[in-house]
Amino acid sequence: MSNPRLRKVFEGVDLHIQDLYLLESFQIEYFPGWVPERELASVLRAHPAIDRFLRTRAPAIAAFLDAAEARHPSSAERSDLAQAEDTVIWTIADLIVYSKCPEAYDRLEFHNWDFAEVTNITPLKGRVVVDVGSGTGRVALQAAATASAVVAVEPVPRLRQFIRDKAAQAGRRNIRVVAGFGHDIPLPDDSADVVTTSHALGWRLDDELAEFERVVAPAGYIIHCPGTAEIAAEEQQHQRLIEPAWNYQFARYREADGWKRKYWKQLPTTGSNGATGSLG
Repeated sequence: MSNPRLRKVFEGVDLHIQDLYLLESFQIEYFPGWVPERELASVLRAHPAIDRFLRTRAPAIAAFLDAAEARHPSSAERSDLAQAEDTVIWTIADLIVYSKCPEAYDRLEFHNWDFAEVTNITPLKGRVVVDVGSGTGRVALQAAATASAVVAVEPVPRLRQFIRDKAAQAGRRNIRVVAGFGHDIPLPDDSADVVTTSHALGWRLDDELAEFERVVAPAGYIIHCPGTAEIAAEEQQHQRLIEPAWNYQFARYREADGWKRKYWKQLPTTGSNGATGSLG
C-alpha cells in the first residue's frame, strides 16, 4: 500500500516508476530496510532497465536486490504490478520530489518556522555560516541576510541548482553552494563560525557530529534546528545528542506539524586567536 502520509504531503504531485531514474547513488543505498522487498522485486522483474540502473548507479545494494528477488520469486503478479509500482515510488516519494519538483518540497508548511529559533542562540551578523543538508536553501537564504558569507552544503544536484536560482532571485551574492554530506563537508578545518542543520541530521549521526566539530572554529556554534521531532521514533537520537559524548543543549518549540527540539553547543575557545572563520 502506498504511503498515505507522503501522498497527503505531496498532494497534486504526479509520480511514476520511471522517476526512479532521478535518484542519486546515495539515495538508492537507503533502499535496504526501507523499500518493501516484495513490491520492489516485482518492479525489478517487470522493468529490467530499472534493475540495471539501480545496480549500476549503486553497486553496494546489488546483494540486497538479489536477495529481494530470491525471497520473492515470480508469480502471477502482473495484475498487481501497478500497486507494486505505486508502493515503491510513494515509499520514497520525498527523495524523488527533491529532484523532480523541488518547488513542491519548498512550499511545505513545516519549513515556515521562526528563524529566531537560530538567532536567539547566537547572532549571525558578520559571521561565516555553513548550512549542511541545505535542501531548498531556506535556512541558507535567511542566514545570508546578516552573515558575511554562507556555504550551502547539499548532496542532491537539482537542489543545489534550486538554491542558486533562489539566491540569484533574492540578490544574495554571499551564498556559495557546494556538493557534500553531513559526514563529508568539503571545507577546511576551523573554517566556519556557525554550522547549522535543519531537518537534515542523523543519517550517520556520530560521523556527522564529528565533522561539524572539525569545520567549526574554536568558540564557534553548531545549531540543529530542528534536530529531532518530539516522537518516540527519534528519542534514541535525542538521547545521543544530549549524552556527555556530544553534550548538546536543547529546547522545545512548535512547528506546523508538531513539537520539535533544537540543539546547540559552543565549542571551547582553546586554540582560538579571536579570528572569525575563513573559507580560504
